[in-house]
Amino acid sequence: MRKNHLLLLLLFFTAFTVNAKDVNILNYGAVPDGKTLSTKAIQQAIDECSQSGGGDVIIPAGTYLTGTIYLKNDVLLNLGKGATLLGSTDMKDYAPNALVRAEHQKNIGITGHGVIDGQGPTFWEMKKTPNKTTFGMNPAWNFAHKASVSGNLVLLEDCRFVNIENVTLRNSESWTLHLLACDDVKVHGITIRNPQHGPNTDGIDLNGSRRVMISDCDIYTNDDAICLKNKDPRYWKRCCEDITVTNCVITTSCNAFKIGTETIGDFRNIVFSNSVIKAGDPENELSVLAAKQVLPGNYGDILSPRSGIALETVDGANVSHVNINNIVMEARIPIFIRVGNRGRKGDKSDPNSVPGTMKDVIISNITAYNASTTSSITGLPGYDVENVRISNLIIRTKGGGDKMLAEKKLDEAEKEYPNGTMWGPIPASGIYVRHVKDLEIKDAEIVLDEADQRPLMIFDDVEGLCLNNLKTNDFHKGESIMSFTNVQHAGLFYNDFSNGNLPNWYSFSGNKTKDIVIFAPGTGAAEAHLKTDNTVAKGSIRTK
Repeated sequence: MRKNHLLLLLLFFTAFTVNAKDVNILNYGAVPDGKTLSTKAIQQAIDECSQSGGGDVIIPAGTYLTGTIYLKNDVLLNLGKGATLLGSTDMKDYAPNALVRAEHQKNIGITGHGVIDGQGPTFWEMKKTPNKTTFGMNPAWNFAHKASVSGNLVLLEDCRFVNIENVTLRNSESWTLHLLACDDVKVHGITIRNPQHGPNTDGIDLNGSRRVMISDCDIYTNDDAICLKNKDPRYWKRCCEDITVTNCVITTSCNAFKIGTETIGDFRNIVFSNSVIKAGDPENELSVLAAKQVLPGNYGDILSPRSGIALETVDGANVSHVNINNIVMEARIPIFIRVGNRGRKGDKSDPNSVPGTMKDVIISNITAYNASTTSSITGLPGYDVENVRISNLIIRTKGGGDKMLAEKKLDEAEKEYPNGTMWGPIPASGIYVRHVKDLEIKDAEIVLDEADQRPLMIFDDVEGLCLNNLKTNDFHKGESIMSFTNVQHAGLFYNDFSNGNLPNWYSFSGNKTKDIVIFAPGTGAAEAHLKTDNTVAKGSIRTK
């Protein structure tokens, strides 16, 4: 299957090379002055190129004002160095609200080293009662779209064999590159630049798409940088699958790599690897206005990604076979994995909805720094997150939680919009786990910057747990470093918290707690580091 996919892409790109026919938009009356509307000239060049067998439509150096243009079969839109397609600021020039559009086409693409600029900021306005951003907020929440229907910069729907390469996409009014129900797509070497105060300015959205390769892209935006979802009723039965994302640099103040929020169709066979995730720079021209929305001292918090990795199913989708590897990130929340139950069908809620599934997830070789909010893996009662493997993990996080926060109880929030700040501050400093089956965390180190009264990790209603070679520093001042409630069939191996200077490494509670094995050679008797309450049955915990 994989070989056939690569062969088809190779034949596609070879066909473009062999049958290429250059068509220059200047020959159709396009004017490179940035003032004269050239929509008709550009569209005529595309149409005639497609009708004559396909080839390249050349956009030479200059700035070309345009409204919506439609790509057609067998046409590559080739933006030369110094060329800019400049979106009109008059909404009457868009039909529908997208600058570059394609529907039901094949063998199409956008290439070259030019720019597509949507002039997005001209379509935004400050809300009448703006507020300084607080915990979990985003600078864009103070801005809104002027138009009732926001527009994508590039929207390709139900297209096959798509190549988008090397171009710069900037100042999108809303989503930047939207691939809706597209198959056999290559996105390589593109640059995305959107202001960090822009509302809904996602970088790349894969909506029910299949066999997509994204590589070597540089994204600077406000909203989700790379997001897989399924929200269009016409394509709910499509599985978003066979997706690879690699070698990217991502800067955002929302989620860097995300599955969700809209998760009606299924997701599987997804890889995200070898990438860097960063916070916005308050002195960068794309972030200056956003920084003004932030309380002083919170720049590093609010301008950084809410989540580096966010995997969600909240509308009934089955998410499986996800592999995330070799990621360096600066993010408020390094990892957020969630099964919820919004039951959303379009914009309506289904009272009889059933949660989806999240399983078979591997996350490895992750370095996360400047974290300020707890990572979490949470399902719902009776609907566990299943079979998650996390290894070679380093997190450097703020800490600073007090005893009151350590005693906080989190509600299930079954219907809530999913994000890592949905509960506010969390009663664990490093990772919070609830309603999970078959979880392994090994070779992990979580280091706190400030003293903290919370447990490093909380495990609640977990069956099948392996913790192997976990480490932390000595800033833990609470009752225990690890807290377990109703945990079954768990192995705790080679974990060394001797630097913590706490008598209790592990605390156990709950009448369902059973079959716990602790092996800690070289650190003294494991029994000396345990605390159990009277709800734990005798013999439930064994030490070696």
